[in-house]
Amino acid sequence: MGLLRKAGGLLLIAGAALAGNWTGDNLRAATTGESGQDLSLVHTTPEGATVLGLNVTLTNFVPALILGLLAGRPRMLYAFVSGAVISALVGDRYERPVALWLRRTSGGGLPAPAQY
Repeated sequence: MGLLRKAGGLLLIAGAALAGNWTGDNLRAATTGESGQDLSLVHTTPEGATVLGLNVTLTNFVPALILGLLAGRPRMLYAFVSGAVISALVGDRYERPVALWLRRTSGGGLPAPAQY
């Protein structure tokens, strides 16, 4: 039961970090006028194909998850607040250049996301 409880706790902390990222991204989008991150599970490619997947800004999610895990209790609150603050201040500023670089070096093998 200890392993199941730890896995459930990790999922709750990850969910709180994701919710914080979404909240911070919406706050940044409302104040700056930039487009917000879409967290829907169903996406439509420019070619019209339906794709299932969660679009997460990893440069915001991973630090929030790590801060939530390393902080004391309440871990979910720390994960949520750190995710919101990181997303509100940073956004996807670091992932856009990496995605463009990956597309250039792969020779066009990766489809271009609609938001870039």
